[in-house]
Amino acid sequence: MIKEALAEYKEKEHQYFELCRNDNIKKNISVQKKMSVIAGAIFLTLLILAKLIIRDFYIHPFYYLYLGIMILFFVVSQFVSNRELSYKTMRTESLFMYGMLYFGMILIDCAHSEAPAVLFPFFIILFVIIYIDEIWIYLLFEIVMCASFGVCVFISKTELYISRDIFSIISSFLVTGLIAVFVQNLRINAAINEANLTKFSQRAAVAEAEAIAANNAKSQFLSQMSHEIRTPINAILGMNELILREYEDDNLLKYAHNIKSAGTTLLALINDVLDFSKIEAGKMELYKVEYDLARLIAELVSMVDERARNKGLELKVTVNEKMPHLLFGDNVRLKQIILNILTNAIKYTEQGMIHLDVDYFVSGHLDVNGMVDIKISVSDTGIGIREADMERLFSPFERLEEVRNRNIEGTGLGMSIVQKLLGLMDSELNVKSEYGKGSTFSFVVKQETRSWEPIGDFNDAYENLVKTETDYKQLFEAPEAEVLIVDDNEINLVVAKNLLKDTKVKITTASGGNEALKICNNKEFDLILIDHRMPGMDGMEMLWRLRSNDKCPNQNKPTIALTANAFSGARQVYKNSGFQDYLAKPIIGDALEKVLMEYLPKDKVRLTDGKAYVKHKPAKAAKYDEEVPEVEEKKKNIGDIREDYSDDAELYAAIGLLMKRASVSR
Repeated sequence: MIKEALAEYKEKEHQYFELCRNDNIKKNISVQKKMSVIAGAIFLTLLILAKLIIRDFYIHPFYYLYLGIMILFFVVSQFVSNRELSYKTMRTESLFMYGMLYFGMILIDCAHSEAPAVLFPFFIILFVIIYIDEIWIYLLFEIVMCASFGVCVFISKTELYISRDIFSIISSFLVTGLIAVFVQNLRINAAINEANLTKFSQRAAVAEAEAIAANNAKSQFLSQMSHEIRTPINAILGMNELILREYEDDNLLKYAHNIKSAGTTLLALINDVLDFSKIEAGKMELYKVEYDLARLIAELVSMVDERARNKGLELKVTVNEKMPHLLFGDNVRLKQIILNILTNAIKYTEQGMIHLDVDYFVSGHLDVNGMVDIKISVSDTGIGIREADMERLFSPFERLEEVRNRNIEGTGLGMSIVQKLLGLMDSELNVKSEYGKGSTFSFVVKQETRSWEPIGDFNDAYENLVKTETDYKQLFEAPEAEVLIVDDNEINLVVAKNLLKDTKVKITTASGGNEALKICNNKEFDLILIDHRMPGMDGMEMLWRLRSNDKCPNQNKPTIALTANAFSGARQVYKNSGFQDYLAKPIIGDALEKVLMEYLPKDKVRLTDGKAYVKHKPAKAAKYDEEVPEVEEKKKNIGDIREDYSDDAELYAAIGLLMKRASVSR
């Protein structure tokens, strides 16, 4: 046991000197330098006082010798402190000088044969405290000094004082040994603990830096990937918008509606992943704007109504008619929260009803810019949630009862995102559920009021929204207007051109910022639409270069940002960046026309009073049409389907572009 303890101590001591060798050299030299001054000053002071106070005080020759030793000690210490030393050299010089110093004390203590030793026992203990070295050096130094002192005492002292001084030597040696072990342990443990703390701190700092870098890389990757995935989806949805607008073939419209539904669902999944990443990275912010609550609820109902009807579910909406209709808050995130809850309710309900209840309550004085608590509650008659699964409900990427619900779409992020978004709004989601009977999800959020005019009958607001989403109606014509559209995606350019073709606007396209700037230098436009994210030069840089060019005829022309990452407050963000407005992708025809109507010169715009667009059937019916009596061969190749519309040049070209984007050959 003792052997193991000694081995452990030796290992720690070795580790200590490996860590602190250079520091110990500096400390030893510094203490030695100060000691040389202090010891000399004390010695001279004591001699002077003794000579003045003690009558017939005799200065022994040994005192002069000791004074010479201290002067030598001082000179060597000053010299040593100004040069680089190895530990071995420093140890040799220091031990020699300390040995000379203590040998001088031995001579002084032995100068008087009938007086007990005083200086040596005290300073031999002091040496252990002020000098830093390995334990065996202490013991060796002590043994040599004590042996020298014992020899001198035996030669110069009387028998009485010999016994006393021998006792003091033994006592000093034992005390010195104990102090040496204690002090050395303190030094070793303190140094090792500090080294470990520094090492762990460095590791923690490195780990934190790596985590931050990894998190930033993950966020950057997800952002980039979401953009790369959104781009073709938006292009497909844009082309699909043209089909829905221009064609009335029943089969074609049915497939187009399916494309729109699937594409919208895919975009929602991508947005969930990106939103979760932003929240985890602490980069999610709320953007407050003024919004109409009735329209927000109507848009939500419009988005889920068809899905509920397809499952045979009743969608019941109850809205307090007295609640204020004009509010101020993050309407996009509020809509996202409610939509997530509604879609979850529909997904996990096979029969019965979904009930959306919207109510409010206030506390305190009602003023125009006061606060109102909006209470949202969604109840369903679905499968419910087990009590044991409640804790996992808000865990990311967790899906409850995976085996039972394996055929239900989803990533397991919806409820986690809802709870985190509500956390940003100083709220939380409350859940009440009875397994096998249904669930109720509810929350309360504070919103500022902008008008206390009541919302009224919600059904009226919903009917008005439905009316605006019927068949496309052309809003204006502007045959003299010049518009430049900048986008790196060829399909997006085709979609935008076709959405505006009936307005007769003259459209020029560019596939990048550099190309657009060259065009802008040679031709004047009335309006410029710029995609935000483009390779090489993005939309922000292009706008800055455009505004900085005093010779460009389009320097101060209105610009509209095109973005796939629409968020609440985006309009203000883009306005602060120099754009007049923005359009979210996929571009919707009505929204595009309304923006052009607002920013094109009024003298070039002729209103058409919303004349209805005349749809047409493809020039050749598809071979799966009911009017075709029989089909000899079932063709699965998209190229064959494209050939069915070869007589319709526009549709033929549109399908060709989609094939090109998907890298499909004929």
